[in-house]
Amino acid sequence: MYKRINLFIAVLFVLPAFQVIGQDWVVPAENSAIENPQEYTLKNVKLGKDLYMVNCKSCHGDPGKNNPLPLVPVPPDVVSDQMQSNSVGDLYYKMSIGKGAMPQFETTISEDNRWRIVNFIMNYNSNRKQLLEDKPPVKAQLLASINEDDGTVNVFAEYEDKGGDYSKLVDVPVIFSLKKTFGNLELGECITNENGRSDFIIPGSLIGNEEGFVTIVVSLGEDYEAKDVILENAKICMSKEVPKLIRQGVIWSTNDNLPMWLLLSYIGMVGGAWLAIGYVVFQIIKIRKYSKE
Repeated sequence: MYKRINLFIAVLFVLPAFQVIGQDWVVPAENSAIENPQEYTLKNVKLGKDLYMVNCKSCHGDPGKNNPLPLVPVPPDVVSDQMQSNSVGDLYYKMSIGKGAMPQFETTISEDNRWRIVNFIMNYNSNRKQLLEDKPPVKAQLLASINEDDGTVNVFAEYEDKGGDYSKLVDVPVIFSLKKTFGNLELGECITNENGRSDFIIPGSLIGNEEGFVTIVVSLGEDYEAKDVILENAKICMSKEVPKLIRQGVIWSTNDNLPMWLLLSYIGMVGGAWLAIGYVVFQIIKIRKYSKE
């Protein structure tokens, strides 16, 4: 009896897996023919890679490494013929709808980001130019200075070639960020020209500290191994207005911004302390008076 029950349970769990293996995942023709609205650019492929690493790698594994999660059926490698035989519409549809062990990402990943993941997958398609290559970062270096008069950051970038010499870094994005307490806030980027130089105008709406100082971080992307340039205490933006109440020492020097409840509490505590001291002194005097009598 128990053997029959166990056999029934085993069949109940294994049968759906064989059903999935035994049938092709057919995408409706109208969905299969959809083109990717996200342009196939290096930027979108990189964004797609970041999204893939967070949402897809745990099952499909690293592209070309054939290390997927051992599910039934086995999730195909990104570079495999099984994956690359899909059209961009097929990939988007399957990613959105899901099936079996494949999650439904329609409600958890935005439409634009799903198309960016498709761009990353198509980066390994033999019919597409591979925009993102798996290679070690290039050694490079940055020089940067800031003109406080017009709020412009001037940059010069160069890379180390195979001969060990440094050459101008042309048509490469340079990233500008604002250094904050809990990380950097990206302000924007600009592309180096034929001389390896670039200028970036700091947004006029940027707010610094009370004196208007900020710290700007200049860096290259992940394709380059270069030390960030830190431009500290640059006075290029508006000063931050801080309420008088939280300025150091103000609460004891003026009552302009002092809440009434705090003032009354302070007066009450000070008055109570003096009353307690007076009571103790009065009792001491009475004791000394009685002792003489």
